[in-house]
Amino acid sequence: MPSGRQQETDIRLPSATVLTASAGAGKTYALTHRYVQILLSNKIPHNALQNVLAITFTNNAAAEMKQRILTLLKLAAFGNGETLRELGGRISM
Repeated sequence: MPSGRQQETDIRLPSATVLTASAGAGKTYALTHRYVQILLSNKIPHNALQNVLAITFTNNAAAEMKQRILTLLKLAAFGNGETLRELGGRISM
């Protein structure tokens, strides 16, 4: 019988998603919303913040995405109607 540590490594993680598009096509918007969807969904196992990784090509892009994620989460937490409607179709709560 496998040990507890071995069982942990057998957990199946969600597959990776790669977005490629030209500048101004909405990659950061799509990644931001997908990241928040993963964090808030109750249908995705092991979706705690420390288990979700987003990679960008530049530090500036990473900073922009981080700011957008924090803003989106803050607006949702404060009950912003537009944000909740926008996320409502994407997130199972």
